[in-house]
Amino acid sequence: MTKFNVLKQSSAHLDASKETYTSHLLWASYAGIKMIVVGVSSIIHGIVPAFFTGTAAKMVIDFYHQRLINHPNKEYADYINKKLVDKEV
Repeated sequence: MTKFNVLKQSSAHLDASKETYTSHLLWASYAGIKMIVVGVSSIIHGIVPAFFTGTAAKMVIDFYHQRLINHPNKEYADYINKKLVDKEV
């Protein structure tokens, strides 16, 4: 039975992403808060389509280009490539 080690897993994630704990904390906090705000705006947009048009789509596109293209964590590139291949089928 494998024992889950949160410190080891966290360290491996930070190493794969080539980030310090502080930079990861700041980005994850920023992204999480922004996604909550965008989520609420998306719900409002669903109720009143004239409000917040394109807000959620633009945020997803911005996050993708800011954070995921050429991200050092190989898992993300593999996942993106798999989704591209799956879509072609």
